[in-house]
Amino acid sequence: MSFLYINESEPNFLFLQTTDQRISDFLKLPQGWHYGEGHAPNEKTVNDSLLINNQATLLGLKTEAFPGINGEIEIDCYSKDKTLEFTIESTGKILLVEDESGIETSSQEDLTIKDALDFIRKEYGRKIWNLSEQSTEGITTNSESDLLVWRLRIPLMEAEYQLYPALA
Repeated sequence: MSFLYINESEPNFLFLQTTDQRISDFLKLPQGWHYGEGHAPNEKTVNDSLLINNQATLLGLKTEAFPGINGEIEIDCYSKDKTLEFTIESTGKILLVEDESGIETSSQEDLTIKDALDFIRKEYGRKIWNLSEQSTEGITTNSESDLLVWRLRIPLMEAEYQLYPALA
């Protein structure tokens, strides 16, 4: 049960939504939503944006999404001082701009959705798994004797002996 009351008419409502919810809501944008210009993205653009957002989120990146006036969607993915900016065009092509500490380090044009997802996995998947592998070092089973079940026997305390005279 949630006790958080959210009023959709509040100005900050969009900031309380998840990035997935915001991306899906871009389909509802009216014609001329941006000072008389702009139209909603098509379903393929929204679906591709959701795929990129979900992949980035699964790998621990923070994300934000913004609609463009020509039906494109921008997904920004953050990890420390590095930013990946994906612009998903209504044609299905994707532009990727990498930014580190506010300085553009590279850009790639005309990516497919597969290329974009592969890039995120290659850049961030490896780092997550390495961390996970190192974190299990001290808790893994090293020999067969580690698997044996040992009976737990807690000795009675002196106070317990006094409570039960028959045991004393």
